[in-house]
Amino acid sequence: MSDQIALEASKRQITGKKVKQLRREGIIPAIVYGPETEPLKLQIDRRMLRRVLQEAGGTQLIEIQVGKEKIPTLAREVQRDPLRGDILHVDFYRVSMTRKIRAEVQVTCVNEPPVVSSGEAIIIHALTTLIIEALPAELPPHIEVDLSGLIEIGDQLLVGDLVLPQGCEAVIDESELVVKIDYAAAFEEEEEEGLEDMLLMEESAEVEVITERKHDEEEEG
Repeated sequence: MSDQIALEASKRQITGKKVKQLRREGIIPAIVYGPETEPLKLQIDRRMLRRVLQEAGGTQLIEIQVGKEKIPTLAREVQRDPLRGDILHVDFYRVSMTRKIRAEVQVTCVNEPPVVSSGEAIIIHALTTLIIEALPAELPPHIEVDLSGLIEIGDQLLVGDLVLPQGCEAVIDESELVVKIDYAAAFEEEEEEGLEDMLLMEESAEVEVITERKHDEEEEG
């Protein structure tokens, strides 16, 4: 079951370009939206917001307190400065505790098989996240995948093999591959082939960029 993390906020009157002043004062603009409710503009202390987002990720409930009102939410979109990585704005989704929602949850593997520990084989991670449907309070922080049953090279786990937490349902075909045990040597060969293809693509891209730049200079002239 997902725990709720508390976050204090206050209503925001400042909008548009003036929010830059808020950021200079260590306050981040945010908004809460959801079905059948009007969007609510908020402002939140930057240090508190950063700590809560790191703890909650995208699946743990964040209970935003605005005055006497407590709003259960999920962090949906975090806008950051492309150079410094500073938080610029956050969108929170207001959830109904009685209505199922969909969320992307991290897949975490445990109990590494001996054939992998010995270096003879490797684990191919076909899925690193899984979209699940559940009530907000039942969203898990991650999906744990037990690899102890994978013994030989070629063994695999599909979505249908996963034991999901109670109340959770995967929103993907059960035949989709999650993890597979494969020869380490075969993976190294695939990596080398992939690297060669990437180098060829980069060379091709350089030619295209040079050509485009030359065309731009001609237009400017």
